[in-house]
Amino acid sequence: MDDARTDWLCVAALIACIGVFGLALGLTYPLLSLMMAEAGMSDFMIGLNGAMTGVGLVLSTFFLPGAIRLFGAFRILVAGLVIAAGGMLLFPVSDPTTHWYPLRIVLGAALNAIFVISEAWLNSVTAEHIRGRVIGVYATVMAAGFALGPLLLVALGGAGLAPFLVGAAIVGGSVLAMLPLRGREAPGLRGMDLAALARFLRVGALLTGVVLVFAFYDAAVMTLLPVYMLRSGFSADIGAAALSALMLGMVAAQYPVGWLLDRFPRPGVIVGCGLVAAASCALLPLSLGHDWLLWPVLVIQGGASFALYTGALTVLGERFRGSLLLAGSACFAFVYGIGGGAGPLAGGSTLQGLGPDAMMLLFAAVFLALAVAVLRLPLTQAQDKGAAVTETT
Repeated sequence: MDDARTDWLCVAALIACIGVFGLALGLTYPLLSLMMAEAGMSDFMIGLNGAMTGVGLVLSTFFLPGAIRLFGAFRILVAGLVIAAGGMLLFPVSDPTTHWYPLRIVLGAALNAIFVISEAWLNSVTAEHIRGRVIGVYATVMAAGFALGPLLLVALGGAGLAPFLVGAAIVGGSVLAMLPLRGREAPGLRGMDLAALARFLRVGALLTGVVLVFAFYDAAVMTLLPVYMLRSGFSADIGAAALSALMLGMVAAQYPVGWLLDRFPRPGVIVGCGLVAAASCALLPLSLGHDWLLWPVLVIQGGASFALYTGALTVLGERFRGSLLLAGSACFAFVYGIGGGAGPLAGGSTLQGLGPDAMMLLFAAVFLALAVAVLRLPLTQAQDKGAAVTETT
């Protein structure tokens, strides 16, 4: 793909949309966890509640291909934003011990539509030789929204209607960023079906595994890092600030990582990020109480962990086209749902049963296992499945 085929209007609109949406998501995730902790819910129950978002991601993957074929990518993307905004308005007026479980499933389904379509659409209109940097900017803006969310939570306070009203307004406003794309369609994305998902998993199993590991960590840390800090003797404000430091690393690292992905072997960059993420998770318990070490470790951990997703998206766009590109994005969302469900459950159980330090060591072990796997095995089987990989139905 050359520069003439890079649709910069689509690129700008999709990046703006994901940034605004990320801000609202970064606000609500820690808010819900802190509210459940203050209500006296156990660490396991907080993790179980957070896992429901992953359930929504998994279940909606089976319906998304048909919805895109019937209504088009643009309409489904906007519908996902509207549903997410409505869900945020329902959280403060419903019972966290009962109603939040189905609400988070619905939120997960809306997230699936937003991320699958925006990522596949972005990859389909981006030139290959700048793909890493464009994906890096996309990931940077997304992470910036996540990072600003907890800071906005500190400003608004962790109680009352205000944080939810602001979050819903922000998500609703993100629809405006999509209006320039009205009447357009993402190239080749209507042809994806469930069979394409199975084909992608055959040729991109380890690439999908990179996203699975990132999701396991990301959903757990988004849900449990504020609780981890509380259990380690810090205040709720410090817990929100710790999450913001993690997100700051996500923001700062993604464009440099994209530059590396455009200039060096992409599997090697992914291995390096996995090793750095593992080391930073192992160091975090030792850094508590030492501000000069704690905040840099959180920043590095955030950057290295999110870079795994940036790398996976870049390789996806490099090696797949058409229906398999969308199938890859859908598989990423599917395994994000699995990892997003398993991560909070495993993290919450470890936090409650073995203590905060054990949870971080669990994350370190998972990142290390991923780095070893990518070092020894190919990310995709594209060389052996060329016809499938380049399918453009």
